[in-house]
Amino acid sequence: MILFVAASRLLDILFQKLRWLFYTLTIFLWHKPVPFSTRIYGRIRRQHLPVRLRLGKNCHLSDGVFFGTSRTGDIEIGDNVSINLNSVIVAFERVSIGENTAIAEMVSIRDQAHVFEPGIGVRGGKFDIAPVTIGRNVWIGRGVYIGAGATIGDDCIIAANSTVHGEFPSNVLISGTPARIKQFLEPAGNDERD
Repeated sequence: MILFVAASRLLDILFQKLRWLFYTLTIFLWHKPVPFSTRIYGRIRRQHLPVRLRLGKNCHLSDGVFFGTSRTGDIEIGDNVSINLNSVIVAFERVSIGENTAIAEMVSIRDQAHVFEPGIGVRGGKFDIAPVTIGRNVWIGRGVYIGAGATIGDDCIIAANSTVHGEFPSNVLISGTPARIKQFLEPAGNDERD
């Protein structure tokens, strides 16, 4: 049994490194190679090449993660970030995600929004574009949408299925559609128990 577990673990590591090599050569080499410490747990989808992505060390990318950038757009992801199943990150201009951030499944982060015009709809191809900045140590729950111009401070929690626009300070619980501050969180190290 121990031998089976060890062999299974070795195969898992081997397949992670083979996926890393494949995606480094097919997607990321065009802009900036992915650190060897990155773990890729399935397929990565992309809009087109090059994907202008800077990925920090020790990141985890789950199956079905989608990255899209315009020719001048840029996605920057800090160290120790995890992005879960079928999440989407698209940058026409810039999306920045701070270190130690955890992104749950089916999250959508986009720095652009279609402009609706009566008689034309959204098919005219016009967008409102504004950079998205997400701080360090942020937990983003399942199904969250973060839209153009959103700024989220450090050490925040965004509740599942929230729709986030606007600016939010550090150390807050963000929830709702549209998202609002629901609670202020105590910063780490301020525990005054006896």
